[in-house]
Amino acid sequence: MRTRTFLATTALLLAACTPRAAPPVSTGKRIFDGPATLLSASPDGARLAWLTGCTVGASGKAGPGCSLLVAPAGGGEPVRVADGVAPAPGSFAWGRDGSLLLLARRDAATGAGDLIVWRPGTEPRLIAPGTTAFAAGPGGAVAFAASGEAFVAPAGGEPVRLPGGAGTFEIALAPAPGRAIAARARGTGGSPVLLLWRDASVDPDAVARDVGSFAFSPDGAWLAAVAGVVPGTEGALVAIPVGRGARGSPEPLAVARGVGPFLWAPGASRLAWLEGFDARVHAGRLASAEPGKAPVAFGDRVTSFELAPGGGQVAFVRHVTEGGYAANLEVAAASASGAPALLARDAAGFAFSPDGRFVYWRAGCAPSGDGCALFRAPAAGSGPSAPPERLADGVTSFALPPGPGDRVLVTVARKDAAGVDVAAWTGGRLVPLDGGVLPGSAILLPPDGKRAAWIGAAPGRPGVLVAAVP
Repeated sequence: MRTRTFLATTALLLAACTPRAAPPVSTGKRIFDGPATLLSASPDGARLAWLTGCTVGASGKAGPGCSLLVAPAGGGEPVRVADGVAPAPGSFAWGRDGSLLLLARRDAATGAGDLIVWRPGTEPRLIAPGTTAFAAGPGGAVAFAASGEAFVAPAGGEPVRLPGGAGTFEIALAPAPGRAIAARARGTGGSPVLLLWRDASVDPDAVARDVGSFAFSPDGAWLAAVAGVVPGTEGALVAIPVGRGARGSPEPLAVARGVGPFLWAPGASRLAWLEGFDARVHAGRLASAEPGKAPVAFGDRVTSFELAPGGGQVAFVRHVTEGGYAANLEVAAASASGAPALLARDAAGFAFSPDGRFVYWRAGCAPSGDGCALFRAPAAGSGPSAPPERLADGVTSFALPPGPGDRVLVTVARKDAAGVDVAAWTGGRLVPLDGGVLPGSAILLPPDGKRAAWIGAAPGRPGVLVAAVP
């Protein structure tokens, strides 16, 4: 496949491609020189964090000796937060208050390490050694599991052990305005029990057993979990009210049986899940409901799905054989039965825009997977007179802004050099940003995607770069 470059395009025309032998001139401002990986932006987009100086073992894989650096997105001297951070997702995470949480110097056998918190203008602070899991919460609070117990620490405060949390190995804080804490802990015989602290000063309620996964609703009012998971069978999806009722702790509500993956809408108390799930092919019947209400089913043989931010629509990939095998991308109203709208017959990846107005997807991919076209259509579905917009060709991946904005970051594979080319689709045209970029590193910065950041991977010029997006 020839190397391609982006040219300007209108919103209704396919992006043209022409051969070239060199990457485009970078539009980015270099804020760090040197190898980097796992680039991440703070919730307000003001700072960037990344790993560098990772050791390389005999197998050629990165070792657990990376340094975590933080710098202003506009440029400035990076701050070394900690050494010995594993180059793996989940080793560090931003808090909503702009703090940075991380595990350093993890033990290879147990996964336990030093939990450290860093806040702008302060020195890194050791919260607890022997930590195996952590989660950021409202107001800079952090919950974590250490030495087989559960703890919570307010922003800047000392950790407090949660009563009744022995055996905790996974923990989460309810989103604001919620104040609850949930954790999976080893119960009798080692089976995982879901604990819920409605009040952190008293023992938790054991709200579900043999739990495979759990998640709070976006408003913190509900806790959903797949319970009763035993080898060879899927569990039942339950929804637990977080608040206490007049008669004490309310009982969990049964939602569905034989459930595999589930999720909440990003901004609403609506669930979607796959029931009758077959783990061998990762497929099931898609359904959706608000807790306590009758579910709506959308079809069998669904392998992936996503709810719009407000919960009004659901998009999903359904495998069909009518007219030949295809992986159909469809979209439907999440709260009403009816025939879904067909968006594409060969979708390779999809996402709702942050405002829920559009669905974006890749389709028409080359056998190598690096030559897809990028489309978008209204989340309500395109009619005969309004076909999907074709935004670009040769796309290997795309990223949407974290907040309102009509921008898309796209990457195109290179054959004549390392990395990928990166461009922004904005205002109905493609704007080249850089070539020779580390695959998977390019991101649009909060709050509105008006800046992009990426890691340069071209030989002789590695580093972290930031550019304005028109």
